[in-house]
Amino acid sequence: MSSKYLSKKAILEADDLQKVEVDVSEWWPDPGMVLVSEMSADARDEFEQHLAEVARQQRDQNKQYAHIRGPLCAMCLVDENGNRVFSFEEMEKLGDKNARALDKVFAEANKLNKVFGQEREDIEKNSETATEGSSGGESQSA
Repeated sequence: MSSKYLSKKAILEADDLQKVEVDVSEWWPDPGMVLVSEMSADARDEFEQHLAEVARQQRDQNKQYAHIRGPLCAMCLVDENGNRVFSFEEMEKLGDKNARALDKVFAEANKLNKVFGQEREDIEKNSETATEGSSGGESQSA
């Protein structure tokens, strides 16, 4: 008779980190795909420790979300084998990349990991709407 409960072996061997392909052709001509993964528990702890440190350094409420895209993306960009592509120390380099491409990765990483709540999603949507509205130039008329 089999148990309905998972064994230690089954838990430890489970491939339980969901991964999503994201098109970032801004970084490379077609096809420009990357894999975004859920974080492991240890990676999530490392990320949350980073956020706590940033909060201590930036007490200004208007800067509470400064420097979050690079770190979250660094924790979630993986190769075909599920290994992180960037070390946590390399996260600042991601901040120098195309914002539109990084936003795509960030949005998927946030969806998978539920790091930031609805308030953060609203900020992101408002930011995207403002960016899209300003990128149209004067060619759009009422």
